[in-house]
Amino acid sequence: MQRFYVDNNTGLLKIPPFRDSHMHFTNDGKPASQEQLFRIKDSYKKQGIFSVIDMGHNTGIGLYAKNILADEIFIKSPGFAIFKKNGYGSLLGKSVTGKEDIKSTIKNISDAGADFLKVIASGIVCSKGEGLLTEGGFSPEELKIICEEARENNLEIICHANSDNAIRTAVHAKTSSIEHGFFVSNETLQIMADAGISWTPTAIALLSLKSQLLFSEKKYIEQVIDTHLSSINYAASIGVNLNIGTDSGSRGVKHGESFFDELRLFQNAGLSLEQILSASCINYEEIEKGNFILVKKDFIKTGKIEAAYYKGELVKVE
Repeated sequence: MQRFYVDNNTGLLKIPPFRDSHMHFTNDGKPASQEQLFRIKDSYKKQGIFSVIDMGHNTGIGLYAKNILADEIFIKSPGFAIFKKNGYGSLLGKSVTGKEDIKSTIKNISDAGADFLKVIASGIVCSKGEGLLTEGGFSPEELKIICEEARENNLEIICHANSDNAIRTAVHAKTSSIEHGFFVSNETLQIMADAGISWTPTAIALLSLKSQLLFSEKKYIEQVIDTHLSSINYAASIGVNLNIGTDSGSRGVKHGESFFDELRLFQNAGLSLEQILSASCINYEEIEKGNFILVKKDFIKTGKIEAAYYKGELVKVE
């Protein structure tokens, strides 16, 4: 479907507002205060981002943000992610161990008002090299139980997963989306395309760590990013549903402006404007509701929008 057209009055591209499909209501990993939440919201709207998907924190702050910001920006949140006890994920939610703990924790998350279940299905990329990850994730049997319980509570399942094995396990468990997805194989991407499982690559989140690393680690991360961009290109070519997500709120990743950093990485991966807009914009039908933004053709390069409209009213973006 076409994601833009030229506005006859201005000559600018008229497109639906943007969505950041992976963020956190935190600053450098620390939960935002109420005042900071409003500043975060303003940072997104300034960039034409009117929809965000929070990916959880151990305070459940995303659900609070959803409550107080609902009139100005659309928010989905799991409140809390779940992770395996003693593995990666302590900042993001609740640890679980064993079937009964899994069942009760998912029930509590559902009762708290979660829009979906976020599952930490692996660790994170380790800068030491050789495809290493930090500790974390669940066995196939545990993930099966988690997905069954999520569906019992009418929750869609979204999985943080790195390494082809962890991604493939999450895919076979019928998760809806893979978040991050470093070291994914083309074979697994094909399975995802066939199953309609989406992918949010969050390349900028890993790239943003470079300034904190040793020279040898920086070179390794650059190699990982290059491979990741190649995977994004292949995923787009076979029809995987891609999403733009930044992991903003995590260490070194700024709300709002990092969105355009991710757009530029998708552009570097060789994706067309149509493909990038498909991954970054909310539904095209929003334009008919008076929700749209105006941009120049080089907006990805400049990181700038010209105007934003919400319900037909001009929104201040400066």
